[in-house]
Amino acid sequence: MLRTMLSLAVPLALALLPALADMTARYGVDGKELVVEADEGGNSRVELAGKFAIVRRDGADYVVLYGKTGPKVFELQAMAALFKAMLPKAAEAAKEKVEFGLEAGPASATVAGRTGSVWLMRMLAGPGKDRKRHIEIVTSADPQLAPIGRIVARAADLALDFMAGFIPESTQFGTTARGLLAKGTLLRIQPVDSGVPGKIVFELRSVDTAAIDPKHFELPGPVASAEEVFGAMDGLAPPGGGGKIENLP
Repeated sequence: MLRTMLSLAVPLALALLPALADMTARYGVDGKELVVEADEGGNSRVELAGKFAIVRRDGADYVVLYGKTGPKVFELQAMAALFKAMLPKAAEAAKEKVEFGLEAGPASATVAGRTGSVWLMRMLAGPGKDRKRHIEIVTSADPQLAPIGRIVARAADLALDFMAGFIPESTQFGTTARGLLAKGTLLRIQPVDSGVPGKIVFELRSVDTAAIDPKHFELPGPVASAEEVFGAMDGLAPPGGGGKIENLP
């Protein structure tokens, strides 16, 4: 459960501040590659190939969803408002108190040639079996990586907003995760169970500052309006439809 909650907070939105130069970071995310691009003009793109991309261009944010019939483009805020409205409000009452916290790890770590600090996100209160687990996170305060860090942090913040629909604020999960993201750019996320490291679910692979083709920030199709997004929800899950992306405008 802890691994799932934190990994959801990884993949994807856009930085508000421009990079000092073009920069591309490549992450391994549970066996797939996540590419994060930022240019010096303030545009950015986060993409999981064949799944989705989030593009910031000219100060506006868009989400691109890929399906068999081609890409679908939506205003990010319209989609975010839609899905937040669909989530149930988290119940504060629970049979057993659950609370998360953050503590410094035992040493620094080097990931893709970048040295960072190790942090441990733990369940301080909750079911005994879950308290034996924690998430080991490596972050870097290197200012060169800050443009990438801002993009990833904003992505996580958006995901945490969604997660607030089913994780009560009393758990301090969102507060703890945001506090961690404020410490620097994410380099690695790895679950640990009873002292045994698990599969790395998020890890920086490379960073380069080669010039980015401006076409990377172009939208692959027309943008559906907020009204179209909301109107399409009635047809997202028709009998036998399974809520497929092809049912969206």
